[in-house]
Amino acid sequence: MAANLIPTEGGSPIALDKPIMLIGRNQSCDISLQTSSKVSRRHCCIVQCGRKYLVRDLGSMNGVRVNTHRITEIELQPGDHVAIADVQFKFHVDEPPKDAKRLKQPVPQDKPPEEPPAIVTIDSKDILPEPQDDSMLGSKTFSDDDLPAVSEGEMRLKDDSQSRPEFVKT
Repeated sequence: MAANLIPTEGGSPIALDKPIMLIGRNQSCDISLQTSSKVSRRHCCIVQCGRKYLVRDLGSMNGVRVNTHRITEIELQPGDHVAIADVQFKFHVDEPPKDAKRLKQPVPQDKPPEEPPAIVTIDSKDILPEPQDDSMLGSKTFSDDDLPAVSEGEMRLKDDSQSRPEFVKT
């Protein structure tokens, strides 16, 4: 699906052939409109999102108008009149031919339809054995009274705000 901006004052259509088209007076823009001093250096952009085309004003001084309404961002519809400052365009989309065939993958006829998988409930006891002692756990948990002494250079973390002084590094 090809889209174009057709100048209303005459001239060649401008193909919107990139996902993001930057429009402005600057020569580095994808669409450079140097005929008007009212067009900002980086005036607006047109973004293609699937089959949609969005126009967004990039903070220009003289704005972007779609069908006489000043916009910040809007989805363009075929036939919309777009004014970038004082330069006028008509938005045109080439629709694919009605008789064009879409590519489809053929559905295999020799396979029976797959049944959805059965829902199986698993109890966690079937997967993980009950720990017999703390050695099977990844870490050890102690109460405040049962903590072993802190050795030199060791730092321990505790998740409550009432930490004992030996846990706080100053």
